[in-house]
Amino acid sequence: MPRSTTTAGFGASQGTARTALEFAVIVAALVGVLLIGRSVVGCVAERAALSLPASLDARVGEAAASAVRASHGDEAPPQAAVVRVERLFGELVQHLTPEERAMLGVPRVAVVVDETPNAFALPGGQVFVQSGLLERVGEGVDGDAQLSGVLAHELGHAIRRHALRLLAQRMAFGLAISLMMGNGDQLGDALLAGASELEGLRNSREMETDADEFGVGLLRRAGFDASGLAAFLESLGSQPVPALLSTHPDPAARAERIRAAATH
Repeated sequence: MPRSTTTAGFGASQGTARTALEFAVIVAALVGVLLIGRSVVGCVAERAALSLPASLDARVGEAAASAVRASHGDEAPPQAAVVRVERLFGELVQHLTPEERAMLGVPRVAVVVDETPNAFALPGGQVFVQSGLLERVGEGVDGDAQLSGVLAHELGHAIRRHALRLLAQRMAFGLAISLMMGNGDQLGDALLAGASELEGLRNSREMETDADEFGVGLLRRAGFDASGLAAFLESLGSQPVPALLSTHPDPAARAERIRAAATH
């Protein structure tokens, strides 16, 4: 009996440990499958997004813009700031190629009151500039150069369809999970919710580099100082950086690449 009890006790301990190990292996396998699946689904979704008509960008952008305006309230920015931003934005848009222009609906820019120094582009070419960014770049020639650099960068995001591609990736993965879990009827809700979340999507490092390169090219075509974008990025190294930029490539490294590209 004692032997039997000892054996039984060891068997129970071994069984618990083995069960825990098997459970860990299963969880790890599921995580691996999900990560691989997310990558595959993301790639397929991105390719599908690029094949969609450009008119869809404008429709998604309009829905997202309504959500952005609602989230920023009714406080109006100074008229002088609006005129300045619209002037620089208009000069950049005039130097887009026909192919680039065809990717946009009606390019527009708006200034919203928000102390965070940031700007972002929505699908279809709607760009929002937050008042905190205008305070950071300052006035004068240097300030205009930095602001123009940011606007050119954001136009790059819209023309290269970065936001739409990110939204497609997120929705496709969510839909794939929903279908596996038997909740495919949530697709409609996901489509509606997706547009309202565009402002918060984080562009990938590759997309940021792509927008930087596009921005430098557009600035040079428009006759602006292409190093203005680099100067803005360099300013981020000495002042608090908004959380929205924390997932971006290192500002100093980006500025160095931009200065190199601007001189060639």
